[in-house]
Amino acid sequence: MKGWWVIYKVKTSTYAEILKTCWENKTPLYVYGGPGIGKSEIPKQVFKKIAAEKKLEFKDWNDLSLADRMECIKNAAKYFVFCDQRISQMDTTDLRGIPNMINTEMLETVPMSWVIYFTQPQAHGAIFFDELNLAAPAVAGQAYQIINDRCVADRRLSEDTFVFGAGNRLTDQAHVFEMPFPLRDRFCEFEIFPDVESWTRDYAVPAAINPHLVAFVNWKESYLYHVDKCAANKSSTPRGIARASKLIGERDITTNEVFELVSISVGEGFAAQFQAYCKHFQQLDWNQLYSKPEVVKGYEVDKLWAIVGGLTEQFIKGIEQKRFDQQMALIMNMRADFAIVTLKMYKEGAAAKKFALQIKKSPYFKPIVESYSQYLVD
Repeated sequence: MKGWWVIYKVKTSTYAEILKTCWENKTPLYVYGGPGIGKSEIPKQVFKKIAAEKKLEFKDWNDLSLADRMECIKNAAKYFVFCDQRISQMDTTDLRGIPNMINTEMLETVPMSWVIYFTQPQAHGAIFFDELNLAAPAVAGQAYQIINDRCVADRRLSEDTFVFGAGNRLTDQAHVFEMPFPLRDRFCEFEIFPDVESWTRDYAVPAAINPHLVAFVNWKESYLYHVDKCAANKSSTPRGIARASKLIGERDITTNEVFELVSISVGEGFAAQFQAYCKHFQQLDWNQLYSKPEVVKGYEVDKLWAIVGGLTEQFIKGIEQKRFDQQMALIMNMRADFAIVTLKMYKEGAAAKKFALQIKKSPYFKPIVESYSQYLVD
């Protein structure tokens, strides 16, 4: 029977932790997850941190020009390279290389540039074979061999190169091929699922996702990853939310234009619910909130999330110290969990440096530290 096994499931935050452990031990790893869930974005963040710890310059191979790639090959010891290879778009020669017809004494292959880099003795980095179970079996088989044997044709990967793979689940209707049991037994494997707390902390805030979208997803958690099983409507995923944020830009979220942009990015279901959030946001009386911050204590959850999004939006756009102090007074009157989320969005977001400067000048610096320092210290 197809798909009879049960795969261990972990949160996206645990994915990052396990990935680092497997990298440290160079242990083969295979990750399952739905489309747009972060299978490739999370590793990129993990390896950026690893590169910084090793005092190496992080490079995304797919963003490099030919000259930049040659520089990495020439001075491999200086860099940490993350290379995302979409195996489903390859054939066997993309992995093994093409035969070198000039050498008549033995059969050699001319490899791709990324293979040349990762087979340099001093190379550092990670090769990520994405959409692995969507590739033709002959191509996938070669990728599995590279992951396990750490060789590409007759070239051996450097000691500090980590190789791992990922793919969609059978239930995603992505026409994937099942990995044979003997091969699965050679990998660590798990399935990732999204959780709002990890997404907010580890991705949405650092990536400067629109604060209203972040606040909305924290209010309606099921819309972080909402898949239509009948495939009749567009699903919402972390990748789609990031796309919506990019399209919205600095537009007024209450306009019909934004509704359309959200609809085409994450579906009408998400957009309709986001409109409800926008109505709560429109109803907020900011003059009252700033003059009488204690009124927030009687607000319902839906309005509190609208305040979180509104405060963060105003702060990111830039406010004077007086307004900042009024915001801190309002935050001190909010329910603790909402205050913590708002402060984290300030501290870890696009205007983090500005927050560090303004909070020290505020009369609310001491109360904020006394109440929330344990949640704000890294």
